[in-house]
Amino acid sequence: MKLSNPQKLLFPLWLCVTACSISPEAVPVAADAPLVQDHAIAAKFLPPEGRILSIIGQDLEAVRDYTAAGKYPVPGGITNYFSLYLVRDPEKAYAGIGLDNDLNPVDAEADWWGSGPHSSWKAAREFEGSVLAIGLDITEKYAENGLARLVAGEFDPEIDKLGGFLKKVGKPVFLRIGYEFDGVWNEGYHNAAKYTDAWRRIVDRLREQKVDNVAYVWQGSSSPADDAIEGFFEPDLAQWYPGDKYVDWIGCSWFLLLEEAGTHEQVHTTQRQLLDQLLAFARKHNKPMMIAEAAPQGYFIEKKINANIADVVDGPAGEGVVDKRPEEIWNEWFVPFFAFVHENADVIRAVAYINCYWDQQPMWGPPYDSGLWGDSRVQADPLISERWLGEMKRTAWLHGGPSLFTRLGNDPQRTTK
Repeated sequence: MKLSNPQKLLFPLWLCVTACSISPEAVPVAADAPLVQDHAIAAKFLPPEGRILSIIGQDLEAVRDYTAAGKYPVPGGITNYFSLYLVRDPEKAYAGIGLDNDLNPVDAEADWWGSGPHSSWKAAREFEGSVLAIGLDITEKYAENGLARLVAGEFDPEIDKLGGFLKKVGKPVFLRIGYEFDGVWNEGYHNAAKYTDAWRRIVDRLREQKVDNVAYVWQGSSSPADDAIEGFFEPDLAQWYPGDKYVDWIGCSWFLLLEEAGTHEQVHTTQRQLLDQLLAFARKHNKPMMIAEAAPQGYFIEKKINANIADVVDGPAGEGVVDKRPEEIWNEWFVPFFAFVHENADVIRAVAYINCYWDQQPMWGPPYDSGLWGDSRVQADPLISERWLGEMKRTAWLHGGPSLFTRLGNDPQRTTK
């Protein structure tokens, strides 16, 4: 899940409380070992062979706090979010794009939905050695029948402003159009034909503007909770696929324990099975994979506890509180997470971790209308911080800095203006 997705207020989410016995030493790739490429993939802004781009999000406060800790490498990317329909609306702080309708920077940071401050322009300027990874909301939460209207051209001015923003930024941008396309919480996306038509409309118009510093990411929810809520597993993700000509990367979300499932009596798809589904799709289409949103949901790193997320998984949100030692938190969620990433490094080439105190943000905190999320800040506990730093120091990870854009194949002369 992510932050600038207020439609999820209606979505009961899931929790991970099962202990995992994997030890920190179980991650199978040595710190200096090259990652194995099983087959060739090609895509815009693909990291060098054997490297995985590190991305941190999901709001400005979260990223600022992470970097202010002064312990970790510069993130390779920064995540941010905004709704396409609202980028021209000054009453909504231009949705958090960070520019007015003349493409001049604005000081305001959008947070009217209650999930942390957002300004994609400030994210680009404050973290100049990092790429942007933008979640572009096109759900019909903010525009009735928005997808059809978008396809008909009604929101071309908004797309044009997006294009102007992207060109002004002048650095690599991963644009996650209509992220979590299969999520039941995303209004309008159930109509796959309208979704794909809208996606193509956006990409075609940006290409007409000669926007060339963007990689388009098609992101599924990979959510066992979605299957539990709907009561079925969706085997045909291709119905939402805009086509190889329109997609550069495949994306997924990951919040549960790897073997966790929802509570539906007949549907028991696990986090691993749904991740494997998208990985298979990526391999079939020779596309790299981005884990576009990830965090240990239900865990509070600083408080050292775990709690229920929602009835759809384990019980009333916020109840079922149990103590968790930092070692347990690391072993239960982080160790399987990183092991899976390295085991699938032939296609997983970027990972975005959400490093925020969810429970302090109105959208995600009590009374948990969106389910319970917790506190995923790695700097909030010394042991978690040390383990995280140890992982980030491995040669597999590609971080931010002066040479990053060149290493991603972007023109080094293109700089933020």
